[in-house]
Amino acid sequence: MRILVVFYSHSGRTRQVAAEIARRCGADMEEVLDARPSAGACAALRSIWDSLTGAVPPIETPSRDPADYDLVILGTPAWAWRVASPMRSYVMGNVLRFRRVAFFCTQAGSGKGPVFSELRRLCHQTPVSTLFVTETSLAEPTQQEPFQNFTKRLMSA
Repeated sequence: MRILVVFYSHSGRTRQVAAEIARRCGADMEEVLDARPSAGACAALRSIWDSLTGAVPPIETPSRDPADYDLVILGTPAWAWRVASPMRSYVMGNVLRFRRVAFFCTQAGSGKGPVFSELRRLCHQTPVSTLFVTETSLAEPTQQEPFQNFTKRLMSA
């Protein structure tokens, strides 16, 4: 089974989770890159506003075609309890190219909010597996079990 892990990461935490998932699944990786500058307070406020309003900002052209993969794993940080707007842009631009999907979400605070339900709606399909990772749980050894369960469901789907 060919697997692609597609992720957006502003701080690096989502990239860290994506790399671990890709390692465990033998998957290829694709990072979604915002085409707009993302540094500074104004950019941070714009990012939150974009997420709250459902904006679809411009992103860099991806290098991998999701249609070449049996499973696409989509990873996003939760911004204001929503999908990060660059990931929303990627999904909306590629939704017809996904055979099957799985989702993971990283969150610095508590509660994933409606991130998975928003991704499910954008993808028009139910994910084969989901994984929610908080910043504090990344450093805890107990986080290994959720990773194992997530990848086990992926491999048996």
